[in-house]
Amino acid sequence: MENNIIMLEDEHGCMIEFETIDVFEFEGVTYFALLEVLPEGQESDEVLIMQVEGDIESEEAELVMVDDEAQLEAAFNEFLRRDEEMAEEE
Repeated sequence: MENNIIMLEDEHGCMIEFETIDVFEFEGVTYFALLEVLPEGQESDEVLIMQVEGDIESEEAELVMVDDEAQLEAAFNEFLRRDEEMAEEE
């Protein structure tokens, strides 16, 4: 996925730009792994994992925060596994 940018609204109503670095299904749930787009020269390695609520194919689908800490950790570990697997293939 290259330059797949989405805009999300934070709790203060500000729009924040994120790059989608992975979309994956894990345990029947679709997740997005996102990196905040920062000004040139700044970097962040903080990955935001969000889950899709609703049918991903419909316009009704929404990205929502993962509330369950164990679910979030499991999804993040799956993201890391996939990322490592992709790095090995390159």
